[in-house]
Amino acid sequence: MREGVGSLLSGLWTYRPKPPASNLLKERQHVVDLRDVPCAPGRLPVLGHGWKMWRDPVQFMVDLAGAGKIVRVDIANLVVYVITDIELLHSVLVENSDAYERGLLFKRIRLIFGESLIVTDGEQHKYLRRLLQPAFHRTQLESYVHTMKRNADALASSWQPGQIVEVRSAVFGVVIANLLESMFSHEPDAEEIQLISGLITDIGAGAIVGSLLPKKLESLPLPVNRKFTSAGMRLRDYCRELITARRASGDRRNDLIDILLDSVDEEHRSDEFLVEQAMTILFGGIDASTATLTWALYELSRHPEVASKLAKEISAAGDISPRNLDQLDYLNRFLNEVTRMHAALLQTRRSITTVELDGFTFPAGTNIGYSITAIHRNPNIFPEPNTFDPDRWPASGSGSKCRSLVPFSKGNQMCLGNNYAWIALQTTLYSLLSKWEFRPVATKKIRRAMGPIPVMEKLPLEVQPISV
Repeated sequence: MREGVGSLLSGLWTYRPKPPASNLLKERQHVVDLRDVPCAPGRLPVLGHGWKMWRDPVQFMVDLAGAGKIVRVDIANLVVYVITDIELLHSVLVENSDAYERGLLFKRIRLIFGESLIVTDGEQHKYLRRLLQPAFHRTQLESYVHTMKRNADALASSWQPGQIVEVRSAVFGVVIANLLESMFSHEPDAEEIQLISGLITDIGAGAIVGSLLPKKLESLPLPVNRKFTSAGMRLRDYCRELITARRASGDRRNDLIDILLDSVDEEHRSDEFLVEQAMTILFGGIDASTATLTWALYELSRHPEVASKLAKEISAAGDISPRNLDQLDYLNRFLNEVTRMHAALLQTRRSITTVELDGFTFPAGTNIGYSITAIHRNPNIFPEPNTFDPDRWPASGSGSKCRSLVPFSKGNQMCLGNNYAWIALQTTLYSLLSKWEFRPVATKKIRRAMGPIPVMEKLPLEVQPISV
């Protein structure tokens, strides 16, 4: 972030001894290196790349791969150097992860989530991952499959042949119910589901837009700020009520709430600490899964040959079980392709020391971004990247895994609930595609909702019984 005018003027009147020649050389090298970093196309005076990002954020990120492995992006007076190369991403998130801290988006989110997993770094982050990990153990995940299938079956049974279904709202409800029932042992009613979906939407939009606002506007009562703050407070109250009710009941369910309550007894953590961890699991587990399921149904409606192959595989598999989910070869290849085509737009880190990336030297305090979208649509990594093709993936059990497919990020930034999310995607699609095929509906251009994975605000599709 550029220094303010006041600090700049103050510096002009402050005497500083002439630095050694070696330091001058280093400073000059920094300037040269940063000027030589490729700049994203379409930069405008004052606005930078902000207008282009706003108009079509996905295409903007996709185009970055053609500009370089690391590309300068200007948003008003904010400069972010965005990685589009998988090896550089590995360097930032795995090999040299200690050289970076949470970036711009997480500073904004901290206002709501406090010291929770989603915003912490270093030893605190490692501690929280260890604390919450038991809730996502493989044996625990397998026990959730029945709940996930029941909720998806209930949704599928509520539809009629030829009905036009707004599928984003429909799967939003299933994702929320799955998470609350499996992690919190709580069955939400329709009113609760509507409440949570609205809160998650407002927090996601407020976090992204707010992180790009100039500092002077961050605390003003703008609509985006009011919605963000209000949604955060209401989500906190909701999670606090769940935890308080469980403690009062004395019941043990061996779920996330029990894990949190046990930790507060052992380490004397405050109740607000527990609430913040619960908020993180709800927020992190709902938005991205909803977007991915919505895109999955969108791609099925546009590719009937893919839908037909999936329906045949599911029909032949018989009853679902945790053990046979991973044996659904084409379903897993399909999900690989969905998560490749529709991934997180932009995430940020901030260097805490001088770092080297692609031959460039970046000083401490540099905003380093990475776009999974840009990496997944990079033609040097994935040929014909804009073509939806599940057959680009090797068969299950071949032992071949693509290092460049990173829908859940990498290293200690990898999503804690990645296995939970994958099983939920498998199970939900298994149930829906056992009964229905999805057909496109002619509509006007639909706006995209603001979130980590951009998705349509609404997606109407026609459902018809499968014909295997």
